[in-house]
Amino acid sequence: MNDLPDMCDNLRMRPYKLDRILAIAGTVLCLAVTAVLWISIGAQQGLWPLPALYFIEMALLSMVCALLVFFDGSPLGRFIIWGAVGIFTGFSILGAWSVGFFYLPVAIIFAVIAVRLDLKDKQPIALHVGVGLLAGMVQVVLMLVAIRLLF
Repeated sequence: MNDLPDMCDNLRMRPYKLDRILAIAGTVLCLAVTAVLWISIGAQQGLWPLPALYFIEMALLSMVCALLVFFDGSPLGRFIIWGAVGIFTGFSILGAWSVGFFYLPVAIIFAVIAVRLDLKDKQPIALHVGVGLLAGMVQVVLMLVAIRLLF
């Protein structure tokens, strides 16, 4: 009978296991794509400052999201994950004709995680989607400004 609270705790933690697996998969995929693209593009052109800054941003962002999925359950952590989804999506759309398309699966993986976490915690998805859209627009504007200033 004393095992009942432990069983309930395990049942509550079980759904988060898939989110953690997806976070690891998204981060590994992002790091692999970044490494392959860095090596292939680096041989053709200098990487500084662009697109190296984008590659560093994508890699760090995926690692931050994975850490938040593992260690943070706060509302701020959810906003950051949704913001990252927007940034990945904005980068994927703006860079679709070059390397952005390869980051689309990463955006989808973290979007699935964000939706699952919101549904489990009964959080406002519409508000979080708005955060993602805003972050995606900021990413696109910053990319366009950086391209304009540097080239």
